[in-house]
Amino acid sequence: MIIVIIYMIISFMLDALISNFINMSITNPSIFNTIYSVIALVIIYNYFDDDNKYIKILLVLGILFDIVYTSTFLLNIFIFIVIYIVIKFINEYIPNNLFTINIKSLIAISLYHILSYLILMLVHYDYYSFKCLLLMIPKSIIMSVIYTSISYIMMKKIYFKKYTKKIK
Repeated sequence: MIIVIIYMIISFMLDALISNFINMSITNPSIFNTIYSVIALVIIYNYFDDDNKYIKILLVLGILFDIVYTSTFLLNIFIFIVIYIVIKFINEYIPNNLFTINIKSLIAISLYHILSYLILMLVHYDYYSFKCLLLMIPKSIIMSVIYTSISYIMMKKIYFKKYTKKIK
């Protein structure tokens, strides 16, 4: 469990690091524009037998993400729960390997951007154009695949070297 927590902290901090050092915005997305914490949620899902512990981590991450990065109330918690439901559904039909975990993370990242866009548009909080959304999703593909691949390989090596069971 400690490895998962450390990985989540690293991903959360990487979100801050990249957003501070890479000049990007909604209107000018970068290829480094991905949400590392969402990718981490996809990667760690398979290390839990009990969904309750996963959901607790997801809720804490959602609260922190809302407070630190987006200044919204419950937006990311809701989006992370929807991503959890989608990932859980996909995991029933698609096994885990390097290729499929990348597909899952791309689905999660796209879902995050689409849901954020729709919710913010519906509540008139911070509206940005559909064109910006269409620019943002393809730009995030490269870094999402790189970070997902590295994370998957590292977590698999580190976790299964020390532990043989899933987190209960």
